[in-house]
Amino acid sequence: MESGKASIALVTGGTGFIGQRLVLALCRSGAAVRVLTRRRLDSVERIRSEGGVSFFSGDLSDHSSLRGLCEGVENVFHLAGLAHTEGRGREDYAEEQWRTTVGGTENLLAEAEGKIRNVVYLSSVKVMGAGGDREIDETFAPHPEGSYGTARLAAESRILEFGKRQGVQTSVLRLSMVYGSDCKGNVPRMIEAVDRNRFPPLPETGNRRSMVHVDDVVQAALLAARNPHAAGQVYIVTDGRIYSTRQIYVWICRALGKAVPKWTVPVWLLRAAASAGDLIGAVRGRRFVFNSDVLDKLAGSAWYSSRKITEELGFHPTRDLEDSLAEMVRYYRQCRRS
Repeated sequence: MESGKASIALVTGGTGFIGQRLVLALCRSGAAVRVLTRRRLDSVERIRSEGGVSFFSGDLSDHSSLRGLCEGVENVFHLAGLAHTEGRGREDYAEEQWRTTVGGTENLLAEAEGKIRNVVYLSSVKVMGAGGDREIDETFAPHPEGSYGTARLAAESRILEFGKRQGVQTSVLRLSMVYGSDCKGNVPRMIEAVDRNRFPPLPETGNRRSMVHVDDVVQAALLAARNPHAAGQVYIVTDGRIYSTRQIYVWICRALGKAVPKWTVPVWLLRAAASAGDLIGAVRGRRFVFNSDVLDKLAGSAWYSSRKITEELGFHPTRDLEDSLAEMVRYYRQCRRS
């Protein structure tokens, strides 16, 4: 056993944005942690220097490389998979997404068979679809978004079936948009665009979007691993707040120290520009920078409920986007200077 501990927590995707924070939290709780990685270790200094962490070199898409991965492991936190933006647009994207996310999960479970007691899978609300103006909870039938959502849903089913077959506690966390100081998602891109005066001052459309801070994702994962009530369950994870794009825009302006413009771009003009972008994309055979999909992400709703995990596991978010933007802006400025 590692570090003299009785059991090990295995983290796949432990070198990523969420994974590194989860590894640190596990170490600080006294656990020995094994991280499956394909990356050079000098890129994960945050966890490489942490006591109690060991690294296993392997590739989820290659079952033979995983032999011995689950020896001595009790809890598995499965975060690895192809990100929804990684490689999108390539002809083989759907095939690669399935091979990495579903095939990788199958290989992991095959190696874990008869060895582990618990699996927590970090999935995505993209398996549910956006749902328009409805608040979506776990009772809604999934409507996966694209090949990413389809692959994630299939991986979920593999894990829950494994739990039933093996008598292992398995649970699924469907994460809403995750934010934090060093994430690389939509909010940091919006911060940069606002800072460079490249983001239009949108009107208040009343759209509703759910998000969750990375620290609260870690909290949810630990709760799911430790609470027997999580066995066989699927949970949506949000910070319990509802955000409109206009609110986020105003808060980012304030965090950057910029005045909020007194004018806004009319919705009709945004729709006309999106339609023009659709046409340009169709003519040239590739997506234009602004089209109907982009407009939907800006003005549409993706609204989810996390009441179930709150009531069943005692999940209580500690962070919200408005208060987190100051640290996100500080990180953005540090990166610009470096």
